[in-house]
Amino acid sequence: MRPRILILPIAAIVIGGLVFWRLNREERSPSGARSVALQLAPRFELYDQSSRLVKFERYLGRTRMAVVFFDGDAGADQNALLRTLQEHHDAVEQAGVQIIGISTATPYANRAAGERAGGEFPFPLLSDVDLARPVHRQWGMVNLQTGEPKSGLFLVDRGGRVAAQGGEFVPVSDPDSVVAELAQGRWPGAMPE
Repeated sequence: MRPRILILPIAAIVIGGLVFWRLNREERSPSGARSVALQLAPRFELYDQSSRLVKFERYLGRTRMAVVFFDGDAGADQNALLRTLQEHHDAVEQAGVQIIGISTATPYANRAAGERAGGEFPFPLLSDVDLARPVHRQWGMVNLQTGEPKSGLFLVDRGGRVAAQGGEFVPVSDPDSVVAELAQGRWPGAMPE
């Protein structure tokens, strides 16, 4: 009777270990060569253009994400990637992808950018206005020499994993082609599901 009591704790340990391994393993191409290393994306809690708190965990397990870091000084309405994603929002959403914009602009500035763009953006534009720019730093989107924020696009799978190399998160190399695929309602084939 005693060994049966140990089955559940042992099974929980094994399942936990397998989940940890799966979330932190490197993806390999069919030939066995290393293609993409995936790491858990940094979490965030930021305010959107309506001054509502948005948490990264809200999307985990439910949807994939396209996270666009953009120039807050120019505004979301001046970012070609965000404008394309705005125009094709329905197709992107039907593909199971949540778009999230992040900049150093205030919620008010993001609301104003939506008005200039002909209506509110149909996805959250988040404000990382803290002087230390913690979210930008966590994602590696700050120029370490000047302290200025950088622009880039990250694709995050349902498990909250993002491409990384050498412990640093890597934005997609060709954001225009990735956005074109998203606009057609497709998750880019080379990216993790």
